Amino acid sequence: MSNSKQFYSDGLVNIERLLNGQDYYEIPVLQRNYVWSKDNIKDLISDIKESMDEDHTQDYFIGSMVFSEGKERKVVVDGQQRITTLSLIFAVAVAQFNKNNDTDYIGLYSPYLYKGTPNDEGVIISMNRLKHHEKDNSFFTNLINSRPVGNTVTTSQTNMANARVTIEEELGSFNENELKRFINYLAKRVHIVSMVTSDLNMAFRIFETLNDRGAKLQPEDLLKNMLLRNLSDGSYDQVAKSWDNFINVLTSDNGKMLVPTSTFLKHYVMSKGHLVQKAKLYDWFEKRTQSSTVSQASLGYEINTNEGINAFINELADEAKLYVKALSGNFEESIDNCIALGVKQVLVMVLASKKLDETKRKKVFTLMESLIFSYVITASRFNVVEKSLYKVAGKIRNAHIDTALFEEAIKDIEALILDKKEQALTALVDFKMKKSDRKKAKYILSKLGESLDDIDHSGFTIEHIMPEEKSAGWKHVKETAEDYQALVSSIGNLTLINPSGNSSLKNKDFDSKKQVYNNQTMLTKTIVESVNTGTKNTKHDKAIKAFNYSPVSGTWNRKEIERRAKALRNLAEYIWFKF
Repeated sequence: MSNSKQFYSDGLVNIERLLNGQDYYEIPVLQRNYVWSKDNIKDLISDIKESMDEDHTQDYFIGSMVFSEGKERKVVVDGQQRITTLSLIFAVAVAQFNKNNDTDYIGLYSPYLYKGTPNDEGVIISMNRLKHHEKDNSFFTNLINSRPVGNTVTTSQTNMANARVTIEEELGSFNENELKRFINYLAKRVHIVSMVTSDLNMAFRIFETLNDRGAKLQPEDLLKNMLLRNLSDGSYDQVAKSWDNFINVLTSDNGKMLVPTSTFLKHYVMSKGHLVQKAKLYDWFEKRTQSSTVSQASLGYEINTNEGINAFINELADEAKLYVKALSGNFEESIDNCIALGVKQVLVMVLASKKLDETKRKKVFTLMESLIFSYVITASRFNVVEKSLYKVAGKIRNAHIDTALFEEAIKDIEALILDKKEQALTALVDFKMKKSDRKKAKYILSKLGESLDDIDHSGFTIEHIMPEEKSAGWKHVKETAEDYQALVSSIGNLTLINPSGNSSLKNKDFDSKKQVYNNQTMLTKTIVESVNTGTKNTKHDKAIKAFNYSPVSGTWNRKEIERRAKALRNLAEYIWFKF
């Protein structure tokens, strides 16, 4: 055993000594959730069994664990996932021994889970070998005692309950002797390296070093621990609970992340006017702990003080609520459209616009939809525009203080849009819908249609005017099979129609389709009939004028498809590129 005043290592420790020695452990509230998946657990059990089957006398190493000395228990700084999983494995094994009425093995391995110890009055009480923090400990206690656990209320509880089910499935495949052999091997031959420090901050440092080398954790996990080690001891629990609240905002009721924490943190930083890669998030934040001036300037908080860290984490939770609300797709029309197209970068602007009035927010969101349309229709990588977007976001974030910044930001977004304008409009005319493009095509057609009559087209379906399968009524179309399919998928050949109308048309000839089109919304009705709103100079009048499309006078063919595509281009320019 190596020693220093603040740190020592017990060296290689087998699981028997870890869980059936003199030590007891606790998972502090500052720890991340229990997150091991079914695959993680199956891999652990499989790897241990494979080592045992290869040579039951060989030792097997499952990594290091870092602990900090506590008053009654060692605090688990690194190793929560493994020590929790090991406890659940022994719990399932003891439950099976109980079914088999094997009192010897129950007595042998139940102390790995709990042990009777006298309290100050001399009364023997059962003390868990591993204690989870307050929110999860009762649940965990029921789980290792094979008692009903009820409904799960935290991510850790959900994952621990699922873990126990997985372990039951895996160990359930063993017969009685195989189970004993496996559990004996796990206790005697499986080892960890135990590292212990009397100082919690030192434990965090060791934890970060180990995980930097092994790359086991995400940047947000290291960030959490970095923030916590900058606190005075009395603030740990409260700040850790605040962090847990923040993570819970990003987590669904069934325990799954609504969005990766690192994605949210990257977008949060971008909304403050800084660009950082996900992998560099920890380094970026750590630099802010080294300078109060830099931290205050870039985040608005000094994240090397108790007060600053508390305020920073509380803001993360508040902004995460806004982020998740916008991500849900039921927030604001332009933002909802962007999210439906799969572009989460728009949420950077949602965060940045938080303190703007409604009119200004609407302006930003509308322009962002135009920008995202131009990137989506051209199949451009949106991470390219991130290099400019974060600067704009920084201006918008502070525009409630300096109105000139808002005007600058608007001009910046408009410049980004106009830079893609011609490429986007050309791409629209040339657009051919593949199976993977249906969502994109539905968005484009809905947006075009709603500009003409303000009718919600979300319940409509895509109609191919020239049908996908060439029927007798389309013999006049002489293109080859390949050219025919290209025509059919062209934007000029696509429209929207109510579901009942679409199903009745199928592969009918154009004359038959015209009878149905006549009773549809403007986007489709204009194919066969001139329209008049009966008003002048309304937004619909302006859209129809920009469309500048006259109905088909003869049959439907390549020429008509190309003519309509050009008219849709004009309408698209009016919708997405007129500021």
